[in-house]
Amino acid sequence: MRPSEAVQRYRQRIEDMEAEHGAYGTGIDEQLVGLATALQKSGAHEEAISEFRRAMLINRVNEGLYSLNQVPMIERMIDSQIALNQWGDANDNQEYLYWLHEQNYGDSDPRMLPVIERLSSWHLQAYVEEKGETLFEHLISATNLYQLAVDIITQNFGANDLRLVEALRGLKATNYYLATYAGEPQPPVVVNTSFAGGGFDNNHRQAQLDHFRMNSFSTGKKAIARIVDVYQKNPQSPPAASAKAKVELGDWYMMFNKWHSARETYGEAYHALWDNGATNREIDAIFGRPAALPDLPMLDEDRGGLAQSYVTVSYDVTAYGKARNIEILNSSPGDSVVIRSRVKNVLKRAKFRPRFENGEPVDTVGIVQRFVFD
Repeated sequence: MRPSEAVQRYRQRIEDMEAEHGAYGTGIDEQLVGLATALQKSGAHEEAISEFRRAMLINRVNEGLYSLNQVPMIERMIDSQIALNQWGDANDNQEYLYWLHEQNYGDSDPRMLPVIERLSSWHLQAYVEEKGETLFEHLISATNLYQLAVDIITQNFGANDLRLVEALRGLKATNYYLATYAGEPQPPVVVNTSFAGGGFDNNHRQAQLDHFRMNSFSTGKKAIARIVDVYQKNPQSPPAASAKAKVELGDWYMMFNKWHSARETYGEAYHALWDNGATNREIDAIFGRPAALPDLPMLDEDRGGLAQSYVTVSYDVTAYGKARNIEILNSSPGDSVVIRSRVKNVLKRAKFRPRFENGEPVDTVGIVQRFVFD
């Protein structure tokens, strides 16, 4: 059935049900969801959003304000709002989804964990992709949500539950972004984020941000150290998991220019991998070649204009994790001074986990890599 035919059929069915049962008749919300979904598939997102809202209203009238049957309606509405670049509205609906589940389960129930994961991932992705007007509030919200997940898991399942690892890695990510936060791309405007201190003045939000940034290194370090501890104390941990997590701790030190601590931690991890039965292939995957930390932040802007572009570059990585002897071998387009310069600048600033031989960091020369921009 074509989308236009489906739309007409849903409209006729809804009209018939309203004539028989009234505007808020039971079951009309389900037909409205079908109509809105058909409109969404045809690209009529504004109309789809309107019908999803109407379905939600009818659902609340019949099932109550806190009905969880609204959830798929809200989720699909968010899809249309994203398609229309309505990031503020989509953010509000993400927050509403959290609120709705909280009214049903309470704020410390384990059933909140998937909802917390969805909302924290939303805020983190919104920050990375610079979606919305107040990026640092996305960061603070994500940080608090990941911490809430850690607390819920600890309280309900114990201090060594493997579910902690994902939430702790979320804390690691948000604290890296807090540490490297360089300001807003435009003057900040408050968004409605219930975990971000909404409703306070600019001075309060700035003080809050400063507090988080000041503690970002130690908070991230504690999160990774706890991952190591969880793996060490949980008998169901994958083989060599704690040793691999210790590599993450070494990476954290390296990213914050703490070379001596990184070197010591990498050495401990290298030997722990051997002691815990890691294969040569696993060890080589971690220490057999330099690894950029965290990922090279290539081309944060102007992505569309650089489609089909690439730069091939040769460089060395020292035992201290620094790129040296950077040389552009070729690029497409060949005369693109902008992307050549950008690749060089990124490599100069980048930090690497160095290659190791026999437990010791060594220089690596003649790395050839192609960076493709799409």
